[in-house]
Amino acid sequence: MFLRSRGWLWVATVCQALINALHAQTAASPPAPVPSRTAIQPASEPDEWKVEGPTLEQQTPANQEPGPGPETGVAPESPFEQEPGWTGGLANPGNGPEFEIPPDQLPVDPRSFGLKYTIGPIDIRPMMSFSTTYSDNILASTTSRKEDFIYTIGPGAIFALGDYIQKQYTYLTLQYVPVLNLYNHYSTLNSLDQHLRIDGQWGMERLKLSTYFGYDKSFGGNRDIGGLVNSEYYTMGAEAKYLLNEQISFEALGDQTFSDYGSSGIGSREFVNHEYLNYAFTPKLTGGIGAAFGILQPYVGGTQTYEQGLFRLQFTSTEKINFTGNFGFEFRQFPSGVGTRFTPVFTVTANYLIFPGSTLTLSGGRNVTYSAAVTGSNYTATNVTAGITQHVIGNLSVGFNVGFENDSYFFVSGAQTGAVNREDNYITLSPNLTYRWNDWANISVSYLYRDNQSNAPARSFYNNQVAVQVHIGF
Repeated sequence: MFLRSRGWLWVATVCQALINALHAQTAASPPAPVPSRTAIQPASEPDEWKVEGPTLEQQTPANQEPGPGPETGVAPESPFEQEPGWTGGLANPGNGPEFEIPPDQLPVDPRSFGLKYTIGPIDIRPMMSFSTTYSDNILASTTSRKEDFIYTIGPGAIFALGDYIQKQYTYLTLQYVPVLNLYNHYSTLNSLDQHLRIDGQWGMERLKLSTYFGYDKSFGGNRDIGGLVNSEYYTMGAEAKYLLNEQISFEALGDQTFSDYGSSGIGSREFVNHEYLNYAFTPKLTGGIGAAFGILQPYVGGTQTYEQGLFRLQFTSTEKINFTGNFGFEFRQFPSGVGTRFTPVFTVTANYLIFPGSTLTLSGGRNVTYSAAVTGSNYTATNVTAGITQHVIGNLSVGFNVGFENDSYFFVSGAQTGAVNREDNYITLSPNLTYRWNDWANISVSYLYRDNQSNAPARSFYNNQVAVQVHIGF
């Protein structure tokens, strides 16, 4: 509790400094002229203003779970992008030296004219999502399959000021989204999820200092533990990036996470620190070398420490392809004389524009994760997810996503007899159809098939879901 209080105080101090910097920046420079709407690029051609290509999550229907990691369930995934560094150490590919662009030369983002209300320097962007999901196995059970309709309502809002769209200079955002999950038949499973996110950045010509704080409380599926689980996450971190010249930049990142799973006493604390040296070979190609140092403290079992050596490569083309990859190795030390374990680790994301209207996405990763279910064990998760999106006509598009993950458990300390040999193979298939009214409103229909094959008792299951979702907001 002391650490959490210190985290809140630290974030509040940084946020106050960011607000002061924003007021000083506003007073020092006249407001930039508002570009005419004729200069705005259409949403179907975002490459003129986006620094990074679309992520795989943006290509995935809202009811589909992310590929990496053990978290699954029938409830919609968290509305926030997970910060890197707390699920095994691999982190933040970075964006190279793009933040040296002067504010008056930044391209226009069409989202800046989306749904919003302005009070002084603060933009308020409301959001709302509705979904209806049919699931034929809401408990992800091997033998006791129960079907039901799940209705979700997720109102929320983003409060923002500064350069929060381009994120090149100083900005501050606060996002809060409560999600109400209602089961048609099994009403005892109804829940109210909470999602809070605070992001801030102080950006100058060569230096960027940023920080974040996140809180997520939800009731949903967890393949590692099994069934529906109450989970609570506190995440916080900070980053400093300095541009030495047009080719060389330095980065330092720190991330901390507290994970709690209900009142069962299962959970962990983790802290990881990354340092990177980046070199821009060309305006489109950046490489880097780095190191990571982490400490993992499970509630059950002794403290683990790990070190990583990392190499990363980022290629960004506004026309065809975007690629980011982290590759390296990890040495992890365990208590009780288990010794040191060597594991290759990596994360990869890529987007390829096959031809106008058709986009192919690919992501994958390998990392070591603490098991909250198998006492005294970790597991190595290796996953890959691919998707394709095809524009059909007008604002209508169709997509298809497929994913696979292998989770291989191994002994750390005090493990249950016979449980450390557990191995899961998990696949997902999901076609979807999406209609976009404009840049801030869409409706989608999707189907999700999940299948987990495990050699552990009561951990194998399969599940079919059909969902209709409406999203309005930024």
